[in-house]
Formats: sequence, structure tokens, C-alpha cells
Amino acid sequence: MANTGLLVLTNPTKVTKLLPIIKKHVLKTLYIQYFPEKNMFISGNYTATNSQWKITRYARTISNIYNVTSAISTRLDIRVLLTNMKNPNLCIINTKKPVEVVIFDRICSKREADTFIQDCLANTSMGCNFLSFNDDEELEDASIMPCIEESKRYKNVVLGGTFDRIHNGHKMFLSEAVLHCTEKLTVGVTDTNMLYGKLLWELIEPCSKRILDIKEFLEDIDSTLVYDIVPIKDMYGPTKSDPTFEMIVVSEETERGGHKVNDMRVQQNLNKLDIHVIKLMEDKHHREHEENKISSSNNRIRLLGTRLRPPRIGNKPLKPYIIGLTGGIASGKSSVAEKLEKLGAGLVNCDTIAHDLYLPGKSCFETILKTFGPAILKPDGFIDRKALGNIVFNDKAQLDKLNKLVWPIILDETKKQINNFYAKGFDIIVMEAAVLIQADWQYVCHEIWTCIIPPEEAIKRVVNRNGLTEADAKVRIQVQPSNTEQVNEANVVICSLWSHDITQGQVQRAWDELMIFLSDQVKN
Repeated sequence: MANTGLLVLTNPTKVTKLLPIIKKHVLKTLYIQYFPEKNMFISGNYTATNSQWKITRYARTISNIYNVTSAISTRLDIRVLLTNMKNPNLCIINTKKPVEVVIFDRICSKREADTFIQDCLANTSMGCNFLSFNDDEELEDASIMPCIEESKRYKNVVLGGTFDRIHNGHKMFLSEAVLHCTEKLTVGVTDTNMLYGKLLWELIEPCSKRILDIKEFLEDIDSTLVYDIVPIKDMYGPTKSDPTFEMIVVSEETERGGHKVNDMRVQQNLNKLDIHVIKLMEDKHHREHEENKISSSNNRIRLLGTRLRPPRIGNKPLKPYIIGLTGGIASGKSSVAEKLEKLGAGLVNCDTIAHDLYLPGKSCFETILKTFGPAILKPDGFIDRKALGNIVFNDKAQLDKLNKLVWPIILDETKKQINNFYAKGFDIIVMEAAVLIQADWQYVCHEIWTCIIPPEEAIKRVVNRNGLTEADAKVRIQVQPSNTEQVNEANVVICSLWSHDITQGQVQRAWDELMIFLSDQVKN
């Protein structure tokens, strides 16, 4: 199977028919070069016969292609090439990735295919192959019907967005901007404070990574434009000051933002921008708790329960295999631990260990009593954990003092229990620890599974479950690592924001991936 393929398309309606077959031959990236001229292969003449291309026509074609491919294949990275579409007299097709197989949507001879590959492809692999398909069913090509109204072209076009893990909706959005642009395209990429209101924003890739991905995609689909891709910290970005911009591209959801940009520009004595609105793409695979449009939010939801980074194997033996399960207060980690236990893992609960070690006569009792005094004792002689919590959660120095006392003792007992479970025949053991990240216990584990929920949801749960005031709940949450810190350490992220069944599905997915990984390790 090839990693990268090129589909030479003369009739876009054939994509639906061809893509299921192409998926069997192309693993990662599929470039699509649209040539509407039916006789482009005759005598090796690949130059378009009509130099007058139509923006609206091609925009509709590209939109249809990305819509169709989204419904049929979410695995392939589809890239519709625009350089030759916008410049029909160019016959050389440039791609950043070397093409390993060329697919023609009509029958052609080996001589025609070889000539096309040799004359038209600038970047091919050694021994580039080809596939062609017989025109056994001639489909109407709606994309080449005459257009009543044509869109304008602009020297300088601007657009903005988050662009997290570029999907087909982004590609259509960016492609329409490219089609309308003749010289320079400016893209604003949302950064820092603009992300916090988004679902699972902790999983959004760094701004620098998103900028690089956008630049790579744009330069791949059209190498003739100048691209200026910049981070933005407000909705206006460079539009509030750049007098050269002529058109802004927005989605249906952000059209109001386009008008606000123009209001700002008028205040700054700048020209108003023409506003071009892109329709949202339907996500035909969305589930009940997901958006019905193709979106980065859906993509982040679908990352839950998958492996985000490789395990921390190092020199550790694979048995027992230790999953460090952590997460903030009320994040659902105990429920996840129970699910893992039912799947066959041994469970060591560090919070339970800590609770036991606080009992009179146990390792931590005298140490804590000596450090914090008799005021933390209840009348029955047991440590009043609520009184101790009121001391340490309102004074970071006191909390650090407590942690330095008890963490080493808890970890020693945890290791003993892990060894006991392994002796009983458990090869996979879950080490559930709320303080795993703070205590730097990651080195004990092969991989970290982190449970997260939005802070506002955590506050609600803590208030309802623990009977604390909202202010006290916020204090408890603020002294623990943020979701971002937790995610940065995680191999797997689980979110219990939705129903029990959805959380169960995430856990099962992560468990299944772990089983495959461990099976592969044994084979190797």
C-alpha cells in the first residue's frame, strides 16, 4: 500500500465511486488534481484548453469533494490541489510529499500514464505506479455547468480560526480563501486566552504547531501565493490595522464577527472588507453528544480514550504493567478505576492507602500529629481530615509540609501492594493517585491515564458531593494541577462530562488499544 497517492480527476462525481477503492491502495495522503477538460490525455497534451477558470464553479467542486470524502473516509488526508486549477497553463504538478501511485478516473494506457507521470509530476517516488478505471458509467458533472454569477478575486485576503488538527472543514475554508486570492493570504490563528471557552481546549495543539500545519497545507495546495500566518489574541487580529486587506472569509457561525471587523475598520478610517461566507459541512458520523458539523471539537472528543503519546517503557519490565490513573477532584477517576478493575486489572488506590496510614498506630499518624498539633484530632482520637484540610488547603506552605511527610510513606506502601497483586497473577495494575503528578510518581508507571472535566463542572460536583461552599470548592481545585498540566503528562485522556456509557466507551477503547500494544510487544 502506498502512503501517498494522486487522483487525477476529470469528473468530480466519480469520487464517491472511486474513494472506497482508493482506500485499499493509499494509506495516508491523497492529493486530488481536478482537470475538467475531458481530452487532457490526448497525445500527451495535459495543458488546459480553456484559460478562463471560474471561482464559483471550482469552489463548489472543491466543497463537494471535501464533503464526499468526509463521509466516506476520515482516515485519509485529502488535499485538493489548486495551483494548476488557478493557473491552467501550468502543466507541472508540485506536491510536498512524493507521489507513489497515480489514480486516473478514466481508462488510459500505460504509455499515457507513464508520460503523464514523467512530464507532469515534480515529486514522485521510485517506481511510481498507476491505476485507471473504465468509464463504464458516465455521470453528469454538475461542477462544469455554467455559472450565472462569478466571484471576484482579490490581491489580499484574510481569515481567522483555531485550526486545531486540520480537518476537511478547515481545508474547504482555506481553499475558498486561496481561490479568491491572487497575491497574499493572511491567516490569524487563535492563541491562549481565546481558547478557554472551547470544549476540551486542553487538548488543542500548541499555536506554533497549528501555524506550521496551516502553512504546510497552504503551500502544498497552492505554491504561488504569499502566506502570512500569525497568532492572534483577540477576534480582530491584524484586520484592525492592515489597510491592504480587501476581503475576509468567514463561516456561517462567524459572519457576525466579520461585520464587527468592518465596524472596527471604519472606526480606524480603513476600508470595509468584502465578506465571503462559507457554509458549514455536515458531520455524517456525529454521535448524540457531538456537534452535527465537522469540527475540531468533535475531533477532540474522539481523541478521548486513545493513546496520545507512546508509553514510558524505558528499562522497566512489562510485567507488572502499571497504569497511573490520576485526575482532579470529582473528575470521575474512581469510576474509571472500577471499570478497569472489571476489565481485569488489579487496583491499588493511593487515597485509600493514605486514609489507612492516617489511623492511630499507623506510619503517618504520629508524624502528622507531631507536625500539626492536637487541634487536628477528633474526640475519639482519630485525625479530623476536614480540620486538617482546612489548614493545608488554605496555606500552600502547610500543604507542602504535609505532602513531604506522607508522600514517601504512601508510595512505599503502594509498591508493596503492586507486588502483592502481581504475585496473585495480575499482569496489569492500576495505580489510582490524585497526587500522581504533584508527587512525581510518573516514573513508577508505564503510562498515565488522566481524567479531566471543565473546572466549572468540577465545582458543581464538589459542592453537591462534599457539601462544600462554592468558594471552598474553588480553593480545593486551584491547589491541584490544572487540566493542562495533567494532559501534558498523559498517554490517555478520559472525560466523564457525558453519560456513564460514553465514559465506559472511552475506557474500553483505551483498554483495547493497550491489549493490542502489549500483544505486539510480546510478538517483538
